[in-house]
Amino acid sequence: MSVIDRFTTRLVQVPLKEPIPHPFMGARTQFASMLLEVHTTDGCTGFGFSTMESLRLVKAVEEIVLGLEPGIKGQDPARRAFIWERMRNLRVDLLHDGAANIALSAIDMALWDICGKRSNTPVWQMLGGYRDKVPVYASGTLWRHHDNDRLQKDAAALVKQGYKAMKLRLGSTRPLKDDAVRARLVREAAGPDASLLVDALWGLTPMEGVKMARMLGELDYAWLEEPVREGDFAGIAHVREARALPIAAGERISRVQQVAQLIPCVDHAILDMVHLGGITPFQLAAAQLEVANLPISSHSYSLINAHLIAGLRTGAWVEHMDWWDELFVDPPIPKDGYLHMTDAPGLGLTLDEKAIKKFAVK
Repeated sequence: MSVIDRFTTRLVQVPLKEPIPHPFMGARTQFASMLLEVHTTDGCTGFGFSTMESLRLVKAVEEIVLGLEPGIKGQDPARRAFIWERMRNLRVDLLHDGAANIALSAIDMALWDICGKRSNTPVWQMLGGYRDKVPVYASGTLWRHHDNDRLQKDAAALVKQGYKAMKLRLGSTRPLKDDAVRARLVREAAGPDASLLVDALWGLTPMEGVKMARMLGELDYAWLEEPVREGDFAGIAHVREARALPIAAGERISRVQQVAQLIPCVDHAILDMVHLGGITPFQLAAAQLEVANLPISSHSYSLINAHLIAGLRTGAWVEHMDWWDELFVDPPIPKDGYLHMTDAPGLGLTLDEKAIKKFAVK
C-alpha cells in the first residue's frame, strides 16, 4: 500500500497588474503563496496551496503545514476524513480557526488531488459531477477606488470578454447616493442581461444595508453580499427581511457548525473552502445547504472551487480572478461565462516551473 512519504513547500510572490487600495491595510500589490506538494511512496504527488497578501503570514501557514507532516506521514491518503480529523486534533492549540484551517486546507487539497490521480478521475467527478461546466463571475476589477468612467469602461469590457456576470464593490465611506450613481452606470454599461453582484465587504449597519438593498433591487442587481459586520447573523437577517433582492453571505464561516446559523439569514450561501479547512469539511457544509435548497457559490480559489461547485446540485457561481494563473501551465480560462471542466485526473493543474522560478521568494 502506498502511503504519505513527505511534504515539499515553495514560496512565491506574484505581483498584481495594478495596486488595489485597502481602507486600512494599505495597497495590495502582490499575492504571496505557499505551494505544497504531498509525495507518496509510490511516486504520486498531490498539489495544494495557500495564498494571501503577506509573505510573513504565508510563512506562518507554511510552518503549520510542515509541523503537521510527522503526524500524518505513513497514512493512506485515501483516508481523507480520518487524516483531516487527526490534523485538526494535532492543531488543537490553535483553536481550529484562522491559520490552522488555512494550513489544513492546503494538505486536504493535495490529498484529493492524489486520490483523483490514483483513480484517473477528476475531483469534480469524485464530488458528484452534477455539471460539466460552472458559471463564473468576474471579480478582479470594478473596485471601490475606481472612478465612474473606469467602472463603465471595465464593465463593458467584461461583457465583450464573454462574462455574463460581474461583481461591483460598494459601501465604505461613500454616500449611498453616490453608490447609487455607480451602480446605475455599471448596469448601463453591462446591459440588461448581465447578472450584477454587489459586495459591501461587511461595511454597513443593518439599516444602511436595507437602504442599499432597495437601491440595488430597483436596478435589478442579482445579490447584495456580506452587507453587515462579519458574524452578525441577526444583521444579515434584518437586511434580508426587506426582500429587495437576494442576500448572500458566508465566506468567512470557518466551522461547519456555523452553517446552521447562516441558513435562515440568506438567500444565497457563499462558502470558502480554505476558511473551512479544505474540501473535506466543505462537503459537510455544502450538504446542509443543499438540504435547505439554497444556492451555493464559492469565494476565491476559482481553479479549485470549480470542482466543488460542479459537483453540487445547488452549485451556482464561481468567483473568478486570474491572479494566480501564471503559476500553472494552461490553467482553465473562462469561455462564454463558464469554466469548462475537463477529464484531467485530480485537480487537473500542472505547475509552471519557469514561472515558479521567476516568482520564487529568494
